[in-house]
Amino acid sequence: MASRPWEAQIWQQASDLIQQAERIQRNFLQIVAGAAYHGASGRVSCWSPPVNVIETDQGLWVLSALPGVQPERMEARLESGELVITGEGSLPSCCREGELKIWEIPMGRFERRVRLPAVQSPSIETVRFQDGLLIIELRKKP
Repeated sequence: MASRPWEAQIWQQASDLIQQAERIQRNFLQIVAGAAYHGASGRVSCWSPPVNVIETDQGLWVLSALPGVQPERMEARLESGELVITGEGSLPSCCREGELKIWEIPMGRFERRVRLPAVQSPSIETVRFQDGLLIIELRKKP
């Protein structure tokens, strides 16, 4: 299909942008279709956090923005060649009363499935939060 190396890179970037646009559209449609904001009320919504994946010689780094998520309220696991990140975020206690006027930061239940590059038998080495990001280190098996 692509005759030059840069053409393959452009097609990959276009594919990545399309996937990101689809994720944003899904999140928007969930809001519009009534997947209501959920705080202490118990109503459930579901959103998909953005991720960056960086490959090194030793493994992969996955960064994900998870606003309002406490480490004990999320899980990262490997499942059939995908990294699955699930959990729940909530507003700080100061903001649970009142009427939501602007909603730009997603809250509630989330799930993100990340199709990993062709890496043989990766394993989760570390999972940590830093500067508002979930940082997952995956190790390549030799």
